[in-house]
Amino acid sequence: MKAKKYRDELNKFLIEGVRFVEEAIKENFVEYIFYSNKILDSKYSYILDWDVKKYEVNEDVIKELSDTENPQGVAAVCRKRENRADLKDFVVIADGVQDPGNLGTIIRTLDAAGADALIIIKGTVDPYNSKTLRSTMGSIFRVPIVYFDDFEKASDYLKNKGFNIYATSLEAEKLIYDYNFNEKTALVIGNEANGISKEHIELSTHKIKIPMIGKAESLNAAVASAIVIYEVVSIV
Repeated sequence: MKAKKYRDELNKFLIEGVRFVEEAIKENFVEYIFYSNKILDSKYSYILDWDVKKYEVNEDVIKELSDTENPQGVAAVCRKRENRADLKDFVVIADGVQDPGNLGTIIRTLDAAGADALIIIKGTVDPYNSKTLRSTMGSIFRVPIVYFDDFEKASDYLKNKGFNIYATSLEAEKLIYDYNFNEKTALVIGNEANGISKEHIELSTHKIKIPMIGKAESLNAAVASAIVIYEVVSIV
């Protein structure tokens, strides 16, 4: 399940580390746990008291499953969420976000802000990529994820549900502070290098931008999304 094709085929994914596994157990996403003597001899052995299937393995197996240099001795296979969510007030659309750390941070921010869901457009990095998962800090278990093959389908779906779609663009005339976001809101975050395509901007309801007061021309995708997300939820 370290490879995407197996994650997609089995609808499961692999996590590692004490804190991450504990979060998964609390949120009831764990299928089973692999652990080694390393966890038994540590202060984290209490994890094995949880009521889930467990398999003791050699430390070499844990190292094979792990992407970190010094694994803590525990990994888990988890179920993915269903591809659906209750879209009420606020969602973010990841449209071609490629950096796993950025996507993971966006998911973590959505969790903190209490957003309804993350919509993933085909071409965006896999949210179950190991680097993305680590960046979510466990928020992957609390943020529903909905997938669409193309932006137009997602746009039509959201508009039919009464959402206004806000595309972040440096060419926008209006700032994020020019809107009160008091209606159903979908925020589009585009590719780190190329932003949102012209076609997708045209399919959106509004173009918005963050004011750049200093000399920097742009912000990191995760930072930019966090700024707009909290401007939205301060109103919603």
